[in-house]
Amino acid sequence: MMATTGVERPLTSPQRGMVLVIVLWIVTLLAVMAGGFAYSMRVETRLATTAVERAQARALAEAGMAYALAWQLDPELQKQWPPNGDPHDWTFGGGRLRIQVTDASGLVDLNNARPEVLKALLAGVGVAADDQDRLADAIQDWRDFDDQPLTHGAEKNEYRAAGRPGPKDANFDSVDELGQVLGVTRELHERLAGATTVFSLSATVSPELAPAAVLQALGLDERTIADYVTARARTAADGSAAPPVSLDDSSALFSSGGRSGVYHIKVAAETEGGTVIVLEAVFKGPGGMVGWGAVAEQSPRLVSWREGW
Repeated sequence: MMATTGVERPLTSPQRGMVLVIVLWIVTLLAVMAGGFAYSMRVETRLATTAVERAQARALAEAGMAYALAWQLDPELQKQWPPNGDPHDWTFGGGRLRIQVTDASGLVDLNNARPEVLKALLAGVGVAADDQDRLADAIQDWRDFDDQPLTHGAEKNEYRAAGRPGPKDANFDSVDELGQVLGVTRELHERLAGATTVFSLSATVSPELAPAAVLQALGLDERTIADYVTARARTAADGSAAPPVSLDDSSALFSSGGRSGVYHIKVAAETEGGTVIVLEAVFKGPGGMVGWGAVAEQSPRLVSWREGW
């Protein structure tokens, strides 16, 4: 019997090749796993950073809300910052904010606006002449308390034929309801939302408190708007009466009805990292009234709140 020598035989070339392939597969697998882990960590880090940025942006926007409301509740400060929709820029906490405050009297009230005011607004946001009467009547039919359609309007039969619920036959509770009116598309609703309210209790618009975009939507040309905005800023600074709107046919659209004390506030906040958040809210200030026969508020009260990016 032959004794074993204890010497291992060297690997053959095919065996060495197989070992190399196995090693390469293991290295590749480890690389893929490491890459996946690194990618996962990057994603999680990015998500965490985004969440922090959003939280910072939201905190900035809320600070802007409080800042704007504090100004509007102080009669002396309000002289320097009238609630007429003019944008105010503010730097705070390392971020940048643009704040707009508009008294509801400077917007078109969906519940009380005259037909001519509704038609002027619809024309101003680009609605074709053939559709202005139809949509103005549909808005009035939504808010009135009867089931008799206006000449171009829409009541239950028209809504039923379109396969939609409505009309409400009661006052609008919010601007969002406007999107439910027959014929009001989502795009049109977005164009009308910034110029409308349900809180002014006025059939017309106060030019003293109307944002430039609302003045333009109601038919004023750019030069007239620029001159008027400059003049009202000057009178607000010295405490004198606001100038009249220089339009012959403006009496049906505008009137100096005073302030409602209900504030539409919009704040766009941007962090140092570039994250932007927009908050929109409606507050009733002390003395502000909403609804016929309502009791004046004794302290500020939040009416609505909307958040966007």
